[in-house]
Amino acid sequence: MANPLLNVVDLNVFHGEAQALWDISFQIQAGEVFAIIGSNGAGKSTILKTLAGLLRPSAGRVEFLGSRIDGRSAARIVDLGLALVPEGRGLFSGLTVAENLELGAFTKRARPLMKQTMEEMAATFQIIRIRSDQLAGKMSGGEQQMLAIAKALMSKPRLLMLDEPSLGLAPLVVKTVFEIIATLKQQGVTILLVEQNIHQALRIADHACVIKTGRITLVGTGKELLSDPEIHKAYMGSLR
Repeated sequence: MANPLLNVVDLNVFHGEAQALWDISFQIQAGEVFAIIGSNGAGKSTILKTLAGLLRPSAGRVEFLGSRIDGRSAARIVDLGLALVPEGRGLFSGLTVAENLELGAFTKRARPLMKQTMEEMAATFQIIRIRSDQLAGKMSGGEQQMLAIAKALMSKPRLLMLDEPSLGLAPLVVKTVFEIIATLKQQGVTILLVEQNIHQALRIADHACVIKTGRITLVGTGKELLSDPEIHKAYMGSLR
């Protein structure tokens, strides 16, 4: 197997004096969708924030493209090619769709390609093609989620991290969000997906892990975990 794009080894993270993650380890290969699933408060978002440089681990290491990035600044990590779409989307509500996208292309690698990438986003996201002059704050929740994903892609990431992209959205909009993720996967985008919508996440994931109270309890392919009786028992409400 090729060297992983991302290699997380024995990651431990604290919130103040309270430990939030214990010995988290997983790998992501280029071009795959890797899902982290679990209930609310299990530690999923903490993993993403740590990878993005927003939290510092107390132990363990994070390797990206073969080099350690734990301890590096969030800005440097984005420059290296990790983009996070946070829960809450992180848009500039007083700016237009086009202006938000332009701000997404702030990395050295992305800036010269901004026009080309903007055209790619317009081809992938219908909302960008028809609403480029609309204020982001005037858009629906689903439209804002699409814009947030497109804004992250403007930085030309090697790994796109999505934190609860379906949270608070109507079922039809959730379906559209996962269709977009499937399209990005077909385009070769590597995605780390954190989701409470377990059925949808496991259907699209190449590999996945289950996190419970800060610890990884199961690892496997998306198909394996989707058919695992322990998953059905613990998360049946999410699978109906």
